[in-house]
Amino acid sequence: MMAYRGSLVVIAAILITVAAVSLYNEENEKEQYKDDLLEDNSRKGKILFPFLSIVRFANTECSTTGTMRGTCLARRECHNLNGTITGNCASRRGRCCVVTRGCGSTTNVNNTYFTSPGYPSAYAGGAACSITVYRCNSNICQLRIDFLDMVLAQPDGDGNCATDSVTVTGGNTVVPTICGDNTGQTIFVDFNGNAAITITITATASTTFARRWNMKLVQLGCDCPGIAPNGCLQYYTGTSGTINSFNYGSAANTVLSSSLVTGTRQMANLNYGICIRMEAGYCGIQYSQSANDVYSFTISGDVEGADNTVLGTSLGASNDGACSTDYVIIPNPTVTATGVAVGADRFCGIGFVSVQTTAKPFVIYVVTNGDEGATATSPPDIGNRGFSLAYSEIAC
Repeated sequence: MMAYRGSLVVIAAILITVAAVSLYNEENEKEQYKDDLLEDNSRKGKILFPFLSIVRFANTECSTTGTMRGTCLARRECHNLNGTITGNCASRRGRCCVVTRGCGSTTNVNNTYFTSPGYPSAYAGGAACSITVYRCNSNICQLRIDFLDMVLAQPDGDGNCATDSVTVTGGNTVVPTICGDNTGQTIFVDFNGNAAITITITATASTTFARRWNMKLVQLGCDCPGIAPNGCLQYYTGTSGTINSFNYGSAANTVLSSSLVTGTRQMANLNYGICIRMEAGYCGIQYSQSANDVYSFTISGDVEGADNTVLGTSLGASNDGACSTDYVIIPNPTVTATGVAVGADRFCGIGFVSVQTTAKPFVIYVVTNGDEGATATSPPDIGNRGFSLAYSEIAC
């Protein structure tokens, strides 16, 4: 009899537990349904029930639990975009949605991430991989492409992206073809009206290389403070920073040039502007080689043939008439140490003398040709890395 009563108690406990779980699930579904109703109201502006007020929220950038950033969307909208919800936003009225896209995709969602197949694992290469980006609304003027992780095969020894390449088409900004290691670089591309911008990565499968990429695609409104001025492929803010040329690195390219000498890391056929925002209370800007790196300004000439008394020093610096193929332009410069006008705005060679300028806007131009080999009047460029320049704005 006691055993029978004990069994009844156990059964009753089980039934109570099942009922409690069912009630919890029902309440949870009600809360989920209520959330969806609120979010639908906030997005569509419709009153589904008289006791639910309309709540609207902006599709702004939001923080996630990791390093990625998302867009504040309604739960259902994030689901329809195949996004990942990483938290709440807009006072819990929206969901922070991270949208990631791969090869052959399209997007009109701000803060979309474009990753290589199997990222972060290495990609063996193969067919061209592209993403097409449409404006998320009519007030969008510019696409900012952040190369969060960008490692492709190096250019050939003459600076041409013959194995891997990144091209950006469809915008109103001329973007050069680049390759190699560009992690940390950012470019700004103007939309051409309603036309889409297409990013295409070509990776040659016949070349074994641990390539990978992760790009963040940020759409900037026409009135956004962070939008780059016209003509600026790159745009830096803040009173100090470091500007690296595409694929800059202190290690040499292992591929020989057409002259059968150590090849270059810097891209061929470049012609673009890099702008630095003039911050409030600052009227000038100073440029200098990055510290502790003798290769930080090797634009033209023979790097391997120079010893340490020349490489990375004023003795290796050239300007004006000597700079006819690969060079950096800094408008109206004066020598930082003496205040004496340089009398030229082109800089090249295998060294750099610190200069400053008050010419506005703050901009430098990068020009390279398509020939690293010897000419009738000059020896071949050997082992050039590009440049890494530190800038510091000067108070008024």
